[in-house]
Amino acid sequence: MADLNDTELASIRHALGAVESAWRHLDFVSLRALWDQSREPVYFAEEAPEPLLDWPALQAYWDLTRASIETMGMRITSVHGVRELAPDLVSVVYSMHWDARVRGAATPLGGDNRVCATLRRTSEGWRFVQYVESPLAPIVYIKRLYEQSVTPGFV
Repeated sequence: MADLNDTELASIRHALGAVESAWRHLDFVSLRALWDQSREPVYFAEEAPEPLLDWPALQAYWDLTRASIETMGMRITSVHGVRELAPDLVSVVYSMHWDARVRGAATPLGGDNRVCATLRRTSEGWRFVQYVESPLAPIVYIKRLYEQSVTPGFV
């Protein structure tokens, strides 16, 4: 398979930036527009008990999210790789951080996830067809918390 050129990589980065913006604005119309709607989605969020495998299920998840979340922050912290799977189909592996204020909660929540997403090139640009979040295991989270608790300057 041929390597992706700079223009294609920039277009993929543009799609990732659009996802960040849509989440930060809780704009699920724009978020859905970033998906290839010619086929059913594969969407597995860390907090979802089961994968969402059709448009009604994914729309219900987004509707519940919009009703539950007051304010959202999301940023892609690093893109680990873009791999061409087939012509017009790529896998994008990235890390992201999210912050959310849940309606009625006293304090906001936040976390880090690893994501493996599949995007298809369409006439509108690169569109998601699969999205899977992979949170860190609890033991890794706990270790990270202990590491962050070390007094600055401690040898």
